[in-house]
Amino acid sequence: MRRAIFVGTVGAGKTTLFNRLQGDDSLARKTQAVEFNQLGDIDTPGEYFSHPRLYHALISSLVDCELLIYVHAANDMQCRIPSGLLDIYPNQQRIAVITKVDLADAEVERVYALLLANGFKPPIFVVNSFDASSLTEFKAFLAGLGGPQEE
Repeated sequence: MRRAIFVGTVGAGKTTLFNRLQGDDSLARKTQAVEFNQLGDIDTPGEYFSHPRLYHALISSLVDCELLIYVHAANDMQCRIPSGLLDIYPNQQRIAVITKVDLADAEVERVYALLLANGFKPPIFVVNSFDASSLTEFKAFLAGLGGPQEE
């Protein structure tokens, strides 16, 4: 089984996606600390990713994970990946997920291109965490890796 970690900026939709993949439809609350599911997968606070003084906490959280899932909102036109983050653990698989595609100001194609320009390679998943059918392909991908999946 692969241990996955969900990273991204504050408000990217990490916790909502993390919860939906486990079949939890409750409203997400602000993630205050690293949280684990029953499989050992990790949901990180966006502050770990967004504030340089907390990068050490993010890097420490990454150490035991084989799969980094970068979550980026479809209405965020800036990629704030900390310099070198994707190179720290070279054997770690990295994938990107574009969330919040249901928002009126979502620009999926621009965000997709932004992620490609910042080092992500396909597959890049496009999901609406509030639409279970949009998670089907992503769940199948994760199941094939032995990653996080609905229990």
